Amino acid sequence: MKKEPGSHSRPPRPLCAEGDNQDAVCRIENAFFDLSRPNTAPRRMLLEKLVELARTGEAFSADDLWQQLRAAHGRIGRATVFRSIEQLVESRVLDRVELSDGSHRYRVCGGSHHHHLICTMCNRVVDFRECLSAHTFDEIGRRHGFTVNDHKLTVYGTCERCLKGERKSAQDLLENSNRSME
Repeated sequence: MKKEPGSHSRPPRPLCAEGDNQDAVCRIENAFFDLSRPNTAPRRMLLEKLVELARTGEAFSADDLWQQLRAAHGRIGRATVFRSIEQLVESRVLDRVELSDGSHRYRVCGGSHHHHLICTMCNRVVDFRECLSAHTFDEIGRRHGFTVNDHKLTVYGTCERCLKGERKSAQDLLENSNRSME
């Protein structure tokens, strides 16, 4: 069968078993497949960049991701990037992490239940698995007239490197970046 000009072929489903969803790369590929979006070049570029970010564990803003993709690959629509990020958050492939200054970043996180520890100096984000018991959350809910369905816990503090003065604060990094652009 001949392909129509301008049509987009659907990629084959990634070779990841359902149980492999802990693997972030597999989860990203499956999410892109399940979203049933056309297999366009911009989406493939976004997929590749998210796989790279999954491997490094780096947090990113939607705008930074869009700018990096534009710099590396030329034209890619802002709406494509932002809409895809929101869909991946809804699919629980990406976590939206609230920083102490009110801004947020995204991270490709493992599929298992976890929480985040965030440095208020450098914005480093660390996953941790420790959690309050379901009984404790249920008790908190009961005391306030709620039925607890889910929870998200973010702990803010100062990382060891910042305490030792080995890292610059996020504000210092931003100011240095802005000076280098002038």
